[in-house]
Amino acid sequence: MAGSPARTIAGLAAAATCVGLLGIAGPVRAAQERTLTAQTGFVQVVAHPDDDLLFMSPDLAHDIRRGEGVTTVVLSAGEGHAGIKDTHDPLAYVAQRRQGLQGAYAAMAGVRDGWRVETVRSGRVRVEVHTLTARPNVHLAFLSLPDGRDPRAHIGRRAIAQLEADHRSAKCASTVTPKHSPYAHCYTHADVVRALVTLFQRFRPAVVRTQDPSPDPRYTADHTDHVATARFTTEAVGGYGRPLVQVDYRDYNLSDTSVNLGRADRTAKQRYFADYRAYDYRINPEAENFASWQERMRYRWPRGASWATRADNGRLQAFAVLSGRLYTWWQTPTGWAGPASLGGSGLAASLATANGQVFARKGSLLVAARPRYTGGKWTATWTSLGTATGTPVAVPGKAGGAAVFVRNAKGGVSVRCQASNGSWTPSWQELRGPATKAARRRALAPSSPKPHATTPSAGPSSGSPSASTTPSATPTPTASPSRRPHHVLPSLPLPLPGTTTTPTPGATPTTPRTPPESGVPASPRQTVGTPPGGTEGAPARKRPRKIPPGRDIQDGMDAVGGSAGIELFAPTRSQVLQWRQGKGCTFVYAGAVPGIRPGGPVTATRDVAGHPTLMYEEGGTTAIRQAKETGRTWSAPATPLRAVFHDIGEAPVPTGSRVPPPALPLPSIGVPMVATDGAGQVYALALAEDGRLYVSSRGAGDLFGTWRPVA
Repeated sequence: MAGSPARTIAGLAAAATCVGLLGIAGPVRAAQERTLTAQTGFVQVVAHPDDDLLFMSPDLAHDIRRGEGVTTVVLSAGEGHAGIKDTHDPLAYVAQRRQGLQGAYAAMAGVRDGWRVETVRSGRVRVEVHTLTARPNVHLAFLSLPDGRDPRAHIGRRAIAQLEADHRSAKCASTVTPKHSPYAHCYTHADVVRALVTLFQRFRPAVVRTQDPSPDPRYTADHTDHVATARFTTEAVGGYGRPLVQVDYRDYNLSDTSVNLGRADRTAKQRYFADYRAYDYRINPEAENFASWQERMRYRWPRGASWATRADNGRLQAFAVLSGRLYTWWQTPTGWAGPASLGGSGLAASLATANGQVFARKGSLLVAARPRYTGGKWTATWTSLGTATGTPVAVPGKAGGAAVFVRNAKGGVSVRCQASNGSWTPSWQELRGPATKAARRRALAPSSPKPHATTPSAGPSSGSPSASTTPSATPTPTASPSRRPHHVLPSLPLPLPGTTTTPTPGATPTTPRTPPESGVPASPRQTVGTPPGGTEGAPARKRPRKIPPGRDIQDGMDAVGGSAGIELFAPTRSQVLQWRQGKGCTFVYAGAVPGIRPGGPVTATRDVAGHPTLMYEEGGTTAIRQAKETGRTWSAPATPLRAVFHDIGEAPVPTGSRVPPPALPLPSIGVPMVATDGAGQVYALALAEDGRLYVSSRGAGDLFGTWRPVA
């Protein structure tokens, strides 16, 4: 999604793989020579000092290696149980984790590990910002809020989650800082949001990355700090006032998915995490969950390749969610124009288009926007289609209507259909999929007592906090914010390693450091059961929970329409399930597509003869595969796979050309898509990391021209 250009456009079928290359010649000069209008910047907002290395890399590493401006904001001090379950000084542990993070960033930048410290004021609080001296566009900012696992916080455990839930700012959480530190504060909800907005204003990012705001309850439970951090970030992005691209990443439940990083990316990610791990005494190198996270990276909301459509006048129109609002770009008689805001708020990044409408998630709801151009400006009419959990897939129906599919809270698929007159079916209808063993037993013994259900609970909708992310219902009563004591632990005998004693921008960095003594590490069994520090509380790696295929649907479905009706393809973690349209808004389960083991989202198209064709990344590899259905038989197409757009965690998209388009001047956000206007002109469209739409038209010989940004 935010990777190197070499990773965004894959080659021909003979080598249709997706390999990320961290070493790019001349990255700093290339970044510095861009015009201000194309300048990019990245801010990561994470809960703990290792979440970015584990869950947002290789995206993070690619950007630092390319010379981009990168700032990571860490909300929690990350002290965890240090000093409770052992004799380690918690403040020393906080400092060591910072050292490790600094060392990893210096390694990614390929420069000396020296940092200077400055103070950024945000209202009544001060934020501690560290700048990499040899790469002054790389920063680390620390708010030092209590770790959610620390019972010493004066408001108790889950301090960050409690603050996030308290929108009235009636309570505050004191920082974990040395005595008399200038960064000792008692943060309220408003203070945290204001601090993030202040840092956005200071570093002017085009892309903000954060964690999972609504983890899937079917899989490994997440840390409350991760969820609260993502929700704080979403609120700050919405209040920033400038359009931003927000990218959310999956966290602990990465372990429940297949490996999807190539060898080069895995090796680099492991190397940089090892630089950090040398300073974190509570991490056991043999812990399987840490190893599994270093082999994967996945986005919470895959953006898919259905974000542009042909309008009634035959011209193309593209859409994207920026800062939670819907924006559009459109084709004109002389070129392209945009972006223009279509309104909305709190929208998730994924969207789908069909029949002149745009479908997106707003909290726990699916909403539809119908854009129209009147009076020289764009407006939109918004309609709610009710509760929906997953990302939408929309496709035109047989008679001018549309069908919209979503993954539901039970892990299956639900659909609503629209008639040609614009009316929708009354409610979501769940598609019948493969029968569970319990269902088969009930069918064979209808007169027997009803057995206990064996399928997972539906759980909360993705727009609502899960039980594992809800703060305590009875938090400790607190006094007014101005009188609350700070969470002060004994001061360190020395200043924080890697910093200066005076927090000024011009301070001299310290000499290179050596890793601290590791102390007495926990046994492998203990460490796996309760991983340390930023990942403390993560469950141990264990045998994957058995979830029936019909309840294991993943985001990244796709569908094809046409005169033959709609066919839906839904990936699980091990196969792709298929449904065919029956009469009206009914869909019949056609079984699992044979021979396919998907590694993520899929793309469905029809070939020139109308046969459904699937393109997917093979599970556990980075290889791109293709399968075609002729009649009721699936096989690999006889023609070789053409050039495709692809990115980690997104579905591959065919370009329609045997020659790959030229490299984008900037990496794309999500996967580019290909669309044809009413005149038959083919365009490749990409939302780049500067938040702008880039367009390339296909000319003679099926060759794509230079990418050009839309102003």
